[in-house]
Amino acid sequence: MRQGSKRARRKRLHREIGTFFAVLRSSRPGIHFTATIHATLTPEPSGPYDPDEIADRVRTALRTVAAAAVRDQDPINLPAAQDACAQQLRQPQELGLPGGATVTASVHLQLADDDRAAVKELLTAIRAQAVTDTLARQRTEALARELAHPAALLARWLQQPDAQITQPPGEAQLEALARRLRGYPKERDEPVERQLLTILRDFLAEFPKEEQKRLLVVLMANGMRAARKPGHADQAEALLKPPSATSEASPTATDAT
Repeated sequence: MRQGSKRARRKRLHREIGTFFAVLRSSRPGIHFTATIHATLTPEPSGPYDPDEIADRVRTALRTVAAAAVRDQDPINLPAAQDACAQQLRQPQELGLPGGATVTASVHLQLADDDRAAVKELLTAIRAQAVTDTLARQRTEALARELAHPAALLARWLQQPDAQITQPPGEAQLEALARRLRGYPKERDEPVERQLLTILRDFLAEFPKEEQKRLLVVLMANGMRAARKPGHADQAEALLKPPSATSEASPTATDAT
């Protein structure tokens, strides 16, 4: 183009790079960001130059930077994409411009109507799938928790139409299956107490003999007393005492009459 006055060139350059647009791919196929970019040159180019040529170089460079910044950004989280893009564009870009001018820019990201509608549909689908997954996980966890004891496994086995009552699974087989179910991954927010109970149950199962269990209860009670919880220790030791026999020989009010 014919070189005009310095003022005219500067005005044209500002108009060409002051506000321009870019359509940028997001991490979701088919959904794009619409970017409004405002570029600034520091210092102003000096000497004769072609404002259209410089504007083309600036727009191309900044669109490339913006595209790289949001390529992996999810349009569901528009604020995060906005921050990532703005952070990259405000870094000075050296493009070999006249007078050693560098380019900085600000940006505003938004979604066009079609892209906004696509994000809305995507969110609806994600939420529906999350509900389905949560319900399925809860059912599986409840089943694993229910059958984590050999007796529960046996009861469930007896409910099967083809169960042979005279040939039930052995205790070792039931215990092995129950132990595997107790190893089902727990939710991260499951209380530590519940996780500890599962570990304790597995630990006690390693000592099937009655005298071994009694020794473990005594050790546990001693630990409770050491932790200054004598009430809990007494409750644990009470499990070792045989139930008191009901005295049928004691005279009743009717007998005394």
